[in-house]
Amino acid sequence: MILTLATVSMLLLTNGVGLLVSLYFDKHGLPPAWNNQASPRKPGSLRPRLPLIALNLGIMIVGTALTLPFISGGFSLAPPTPLQVLAHLGLLFVADDLWFYGLHRLLHQHKGLYKRIHKLHHKAFAPVPIEYIYVHPLEWMSGAMGPILLMALIALVQGQMNAWTFLMWSTLRTLHELDIHSGIRSVLSRALPIVAPMEHHDLHHAKPNLGNYASTFLIWDRLLGTEVDRARIKGG
Repeated sequence: MILTLATVSMLLLTNGVGLLVSLYFDKHGLPPAWNNQASPRKPGSLRPRLPLIALNLGIMIVGTALTLPFISGGFSLAPPTPLQVLAHLGLLFVADDLWFYGLHRLLHQHKGLYKRIHKLHHKAFAPVPIEYIYVHPLEWMSGAMGPILLMALIALVQGQMNAWTFLMWSTLRTLHELDIHSGIRSVLSRALPIVAPMEHHDLHHAKPNLGNYASTFLIWDRLLGTEVDRARIKGG
């Protein structure tokens, strides 16, 4: 029950703040000193997208509230050790981003999947934070399968997944999605160069079929030859 309440509260708080910020940006635009989007945004384009965003968030929050109590036995409420936090967070972020990269690239390169599922998300070519969840429901549900399978494996090997590590990862993952769809000049990537900045994903929205398929890290696009930069977009 504690983990369920904490996770649902986190989803409500982070997405609630993300929505308020998005509504402000949608009406007034991004502050010029912060704005680093590759494409201009049309004011007022968020409101027609709110019903789908609300549907997805509703499914996510209600689904979390109904599901976590049934699998709570797979989570430990004991305080995690620093090593456990680092190991589990590292595994979750790497596995999640690799899964996301593969799924995301497939959704772009398979014409039928792009047309029927992923193209919807790219109507937001200059997104605001909450538009991270402006997607076909099947897309975000499929994207969640990677970390779910890894958490099941961790629980199988160790007996339980630490609840607080899971909550930390869920919070950071949600905040990261809000950040890379915000259009706000990235700061974190200066301290952590392996982390993909907002500009990396924003370029993907500006020109969706060139690359930049990863979300959290730069390594997958660099290793697999799908990284693009703003100079290439201007030249293409």
